[in-house]
Amino acid sequence: MLKERKAMTNEEVTSLSKDIIAKIKKIPIYQNSKTIMMYLSFGNEVDSSELINDCLEDGKRVVVPFCVKKDMSIIPTEIKDLNMDTTEADNGYTQPKKDSLKPVDISEIDLIILPGIAFDRKGYRVGFGEGYYDRFLGKLNFEIPTIGVAYDFQIIESFIKMRDYDIPVDYVMTEERIIIRTE
Repeated sequence: MLKERKAMTNEEVTSLSKDIIAKIKKIPIYQNSKTIMMYLSFGNEVDSSELINDCLEDGKRVVVPFCVKKDMSIIPTEIKDLNMDTTEADNGYTQPKKDSLKPVDISEIDLIILPGIAFDRKGYRVGFGEGYYDRFLGKLNFEIPTIGVAYDFQIIESFIKMRDYDIPVDYVMTEERIIIRTE
């Protein structure tokens, strides 16, 4: 999946990302959300920058993850400007500037949008294997709706073995379909 995603051209990433973002913006859980947590895209992930900027322009609060390596946790933190409030971290990812973190209580978040390397039809995801999102989502007890975003080639029928702490998302959006978690 990573090889195929890395092989995508900038034009493909831009075009498919726009299609996926357009689908997200049409669904009621997005439209009715006032505070949305989403990822800061990296490499050829579905580009989140347009959606972040649209949310900010529409008066929605945008919350992004600040990853704490020591305990592999996520601090949800608000940003008000994508360029001013973020920086490139040591690992090459973009994240909120450490000196200006604005932590947000998870009870204030209405919707979470997150990426993955692969998703199955039950909403389970494979990330980079560190478990940041699974730990974070595990605290929520399925109270906040979650949307995984990926390109359609990143969808597989099912994973052979999931771990007890793997947390499925409620919806998976691709450029071609919307998958609703069934279990």
